[in-house]
Amino acid sequence: MKNKMTLGITLIIIGVLAIIVGIIIINQKETPLAETHKIINEPAPTQQEKPHKDTQSDLQKGHDFEGYVIQKFAKKYFTLADWRSDKSVNGVYPESNSNPDFTMRFQWHDVNTTFAVECKYRSDYYKNGVEWCTERQLEKYRKYESNKNQKVFIIIGIGGVASDPSELFIIPLNKIAGTFLGKDFLNKYKKEHFKEANMYFDTHTEVLR
Repeated sequence: MKNKMTLGITLIIIGVLAIIVGIIIINQKETPLAETHKIINEPAPTQQEKPHKDTQSDLQKGHDFEGYVIQKFAKKYFTLADWRSDKSVNGVYPESNSNPDFTMRFQWHDVNTTFAVECKYRSDYYKNGVEWCTERQLEKYRKYESNKNQKVFIIIGIGGVASDPSELFIIPLNKIAGTFLGKDFLNKYKKEHFKEANMYFDTHTEVLR
């Protein structure tokens, strides 16, 4: 009788152990699937937004093009009156940063006038034209021209490199209707042979060419 009880207890223990082992094996098989499902359905961890890779490059291109344009003004007739910088600290910008890039003073005989220039360089055309500024920038340039009673000229370089563009256009701000300028419009203000010729200010029409 005692042997039968011992055998029964042993079988029960073996059965319990078998159940436990079975549960462990099942959990080991299911865990990877569960983890895989979790990984697939969980959103990717949010990464800190990276700074625009071309930011520094764009600033350098802008500076290079400004330098190219400024060298096109003969020192005999033109004086660089002011050259705005794009300095800022922690997102704080001086008000002058919204002004055109620089101002030039033209002196010839009894003529003495000052005008502002905004330079824009684009590596190529986009949709048969160029998006040369934002609505906010356009508004600020117009406000500057009105408040200062000073003509503003937009000089756009396209193609080549910023320090040596393939095409150059000089447009009075008051002739510009919007932020996008098509090729047909641009060609009206294209400066021919600009690589050999300097800037010319027409004293009769007060237009920069």
